[in-house]
Amino acid sequence: MSGGAERGARESGPPGPPALLRVASFNVRTGFGRDGRNCWPLRAGACAAAIAGLEADLIGLQEVRLFQERGLARRLRGYSGAAAGRDDGGCRGERCTVVFRASRLRLDGWTVRWFSDTPWAPGSRSWGNPITRIVTLCRFTDRRTGDRFGFADAHWDGASAASRLRSAEALLGWLDPSLPWLVAGDLNATALDPAVAKLVAGGLSDTLAELGEGGPQAATHHQWDGATDGTRIDYVLADGRWDVQGARIDHTRPGGRLPSDHWPVVVEIVLRPTPA
Repeated sequence: MSGGAERGARESGPPGPPALLRVASFNVRTGFGRDGRNCWPLRAGACAAAIAGLEADLIGLQEVRLFQERGLARRLRGYSGAAAGRDDGGCRGERCTVVFRASRLRLDGWTVRWFSDTPWAPGSRSWGNPITRIVTLCRFTDRRTGDRFGFADAHWDGASAASRLRSAEALLGWLDPSLPWLVAGDLNATALDPAVAKLVAGGLSDTLAELGEGGPQAATHHQWDGATDGTRIDYVLADGRWDVQGARIDHTRPGGRLPSDHWPVVVEIVLRPTPA
């Protein structure tokens, strides 16, 4: 599912009518986790089935190792992707993999940035986070409508509140204001965290909260017990140029097996027409 280097787009045709886009965020849990009966070889099929079952046009995955990405690619027909390892900007380390339906979306360009004082330096970290953290930034054209938009897939630090706050500031600065934006990710922060609040103050809407689906029963992370109440740390956020039609947390267990220690967030959204 990985894409190539950033590249320019061909000219689009005339814009079409607004069209519903289904977008998701899903932390698939690293394949190196010591998870016993939930280890990757035993749940890889369930994880792929859970992703396919979302029927999403665009998905931000987190904690993806290259071997997991390759395994998922073999099972997810019709999808392409873009990602780089956080350790070296290539193959090493976890990836924030952006997966998209190639028949619906054209990838116009992508890059990875590190949440640090040197965001172009692979493996860099500066703000108190003990683990390197990244975001994958993509630019797309909707083949159905001709609309162009941006998509960011981020994984923030869970140990350092200061790092999360600096990451929010950095991310807002990396979103090209000429494009509508969607932001997906495991932010390792609840909706009350100052870093999430900064994103909202910066013009991004928490789609689950917008539709009243982000309360205490809307957990996205569990301890391999399948709990659906507790901590919500996974998000799809949208700037003010999108209309949210639906938002939910998906609790599917293909074959009765948990696909990850996170539940996916799924959003149905429409880009408002640009005024003439």
